[in-house]
Amino acid sequence: MKKILLLLMALSYTLLWSGNADILLYKVPNKDHKITAQTLADGLTINGYVVSKNQDMNGPYQKQFQKTTFDSYNLMSVYHPETSVALVPKYAHSGIFTPFSIATYQKKGDDDFYIALLSAQAQQNILKVKDPLITKLEKLTKETITKVLPTAVETMLPYEAVSTDKPLYTKYSFEVEDTDAMEARGDLMMMMESGMKPSGFVVANYIDFNKVLKEEKKEDYMFYDAYSLCKLKIIYELSKNKPEAGAFAPCTMVIYHKKGSNKTEIVTLSIENLTSTLAIKDKKLLDMLVKAQNTMKAIIEDSAE
Repeated sequence: MKKILLLLMALSYTLLWSGNADILLYKVPNKDHKITAQTLADGLTINGYVVSKNQDMNGPYQKQFQKTTFDSYNLMSVYHPETSVALVPKYAHSGIFTPFSIATYQKKGDDDFYIALLSAQAQQNILKVKDPLITKLEKLTKETITKVLPTAVETMLPYEAVSTDKPLYTKYSFEVEDTDAMEARGDLMMMMESGMKPSGFVVANYIDFNKVLKEEKKEDYMFYDAYSLCKLKIIYELSKNKPEAGAFAPCTMVIYHKKGSNKTEIVTLSIENLTSTLAIKDKKLLDMLVKAQNTMKAIIEDSAE
């Protein structure tokens, strides 16, 4: 009988904590609305993070769609210099999380403020890399959030992620002689930017991460650029029912050229991250995401010709 009871307790505990392990979600009591995205941004900055962008999305929502279900909805682009400087020379594609995204939101009529970001487990699964630096950063970020907002409680989303066997990031590689790399970089980005704007993609933020690396005496790359990209219509539609989708937005695209490689590479997140992590089943949303990914693929390939 005792064994049965223990088994039932273990099963109950498992069910209680089953949920989406790909997204870290914090709930903060905020009836008086005194806590804002800036509260968190300031706290992260004080604790050694770089908040390269803290974008209010409610304004754009109201302006373009004349409607929002939020009192506040912000998307942050954040990175931890010490961690990123250690990771990027080891794994070039890891820059898709430099910066990583944090969504903060409070729905109309809700007394709670929420914070959503990708877990270390999700990042490692996407990158296909197991590195203690990633789990160490998650631990530090958790500690920082609860330090800045002592009433924050880690909670779980009421659904599980869906597994997928599709690639979770896409890498494009182009042969470019090292001697031509810098000139080709300028031409490539000029072409890409001219293709992105008419297609509704917004460059929400840009980081010359090679400059950061050089300041730390890391000379592996000729250039290493991180672009935070956002398509307003998509995040608007996703956030209606799944505001935690902001953990993926804006998405970071990295463009780099490693010295001696004679090739320029571009790495982007795949839409399978959103569809699997957020368990998206809505055909309209799925079609919209597929179209956006195909458009970006065409822009990159056309620009590199």
